[in-house]
Amino acid sequence: MVTNDNFSPTRRRLLTGAMALGAAASFAARSAALPASQLQRDAPRPGLAKAQGSFVVFGDDGTDVAACVRALARIKSMGGGTLMFRRGSYNWSSTDLKALGHPGIAVPANCTIDGNGSVINITGSEHTFYVFTAVDVSRVAIADMTVIGNSTSNGYNNGAFMKFALSVAATTGIDTFTMDTVELQNFKAPWWVFVYNESPSSLEIRHVRINGLRGISRPGNSLDPTYRGANAAIINVSSVASEPKDAARAIVRDVVVAGFYAEATHIKQGIIFDNNVHDSEIRDAVVHNAGLLGGHDDTGCYALQIYGANNRNTRITDPVLISPRDNGIYAVNGSGLVIQNATVHGQSSTVDGTLPKSGIASNSVRDVVISGGTFSNNVTDLYLGIRGTEANVRVEGVQCDRASKAGILLQGASAGAGGVTIIGARVAADATAHALLSPNDTIHYVNNVHIADCNFATTSLTAVTVSASPTPARNWSFSNVTCTSRGTPFQANQFGGRMTIQGMRLVLLGGGTEGYSAFRCFGAGAMIVDGLTIAGQKVGSTMDTRGFVGSLTNIHAENSYTQPVPTSEGTVRPTFPGFPGARIQNLAPGAGTHREWQWQHGGWVETE
Repeated sequence: MVTNDNFSPTRRRLLTGAMALGAAASFAARSAALPASQLQRDAPRPGLAKAQGSFVVFGDDGTDVAACVRALARIKSMGGGTLMFRRGSYNWSSTDLKALGHPGIAVPANCTIDGNGSVINITGSEHTFYVFTAVDVSRVAIADMTVIGNSTSNGYNNGAFMKFALSVAATTGIDTFTMDTVELQNFKAPWWVFVYNESPSSLEIRHVRINGLRGISRPGNSLDPTYRGANAAIINVSSVASEPKDAARAIVRDVVVAGFYAEATHIKQGIIFDNNVHDSEIRDAVVHNAGLLGGHDDTGCYALQIYGANNRNTRITDPVLISPRDNGIYAVNGSGLVIQNATVHGQSSTVDGTLPKSGIASNSVRDVVISGGTFSNNVTDLYLGIRGTEANVRVEGVQCDRASKAGILLQGASAGAGGVTIIGARVAADATAHALLSPNDTIHYVNNVHIADCNFATTSLTAVTVSASPTPARNWSFSNVTCTSRGTPFQANQFGGRMTIQGMRLVLLGGGTEGYSAFRCFGAGAMIVDGLTIAGQKVGSTMDTRGFVGSLTNIHAENSYTQPVPTSEGTVRPTFPGFPGARIQNLAPGAGTHREWQWQHGGWVETE
């Protein structure tokens, strides 16, 4: 029943130009290929706009599901318009919704549904499909309402609130779908809001705006909590084009989700971009407790998920993700991912199972930038899974605190992978964690890694570990890096490829640990060290460079009283490139054995 038949005295914002057909056409032309880098600047903010055409008041001709169907039929017959609710509370029978079948209440083209601050309760215990659907129609909006589901579902895609879709039978693309100031509670479905392109051709969905959506989960909302293949998310933007060969068809382009808030304790995910979503953005998302009670470890409990081989140019700005079970952000495959100023706190799953677990996991994504952001009390803060020879993954200016396994975990996702830059990271790991860990094996190692202006600290024994095999991981460099730990601040043990270190400071907490070396590069095979300071070491050994091939120059001790392991080896003429000023020298000089080379004019020249 309607509890208040007065219109809201102050209207909340609705759409910017959603029904202004000329403006929509102009915007579509302007942003057809809008890059992710321009979304924040160019995307319009919502404001009050009225639909052209009819104006129908819901509540004048009944208040149930059938009355809503009749009202939208009137708007369709007039070519579009606004369905304005009388502000109040409405009880809609799940039996009536189920009787409509999979389409639910069909929303016509050029239509705004303005809830006017109303509340809709789905009553009864029937398994419903969608409350509203808009299939193969453009310029649709729904705004300013709270809808409370009945938390019933018997399978795939049941129990959902809204679907905006392009069907297999569509002959033209669709555009301009907006949700504004909507709150959803107590739905049980894979996705509460579903934007889906299943066209077999190149037809696109464009210009999706979801502004100020709130999703509140309740106990029992999650589908199959123990099954990794089951979703339970508030928003899914998706395409049927899930294979790399399908990248040119069924694209969803120019999606902006802004001001999203979710209490996701009893479901698994907040937002999913799944397959062939291009030039899109998530900004100012706040997600609490993704999968904390609605999932199990290693079952895909992510606050934000970017999944699929064909996603292109996704920007995530200023998310706040609190206590996600598996990942705050999980991104896999695709390219052009930018994550700015993320806050991720309390990622809790410790299971080393099927999927990486961390505050942010970038797994086999190309052209990635993770900049700024604060990470605290996670198992792992950043997981970087590198695929391809030029992955182009960049991390800059992140702050990481109290990880229990690793601050940054860097790992190859395929053989021969490479292309990582880490700049300005400040990592302070817990007593059980590495600050930086690259646990390469004989197949999956990472090449072309450049790390500069970073501070890696842990209260554990080892701060930085790079490679634990003789695999030739090519072209690593550290520049102006400080490593702090209780035993071995830095080790590249059995590192088989080339590494350059220029300006590294190793700090020993508590004076070091007996049996540990501050700088452990046992078996390193092509290493140039120019500028190494070891500070505060009272026990243990300064350096372990047995089997080391390369050069150690400008080595300094600061308030340290230990000595290196005495069995370093010399080298033959080096075969790897150097840099201006680099020297290679025999590390165990003896009578008649000392030899030295300098890098001059692009080659190694032996000196006396």
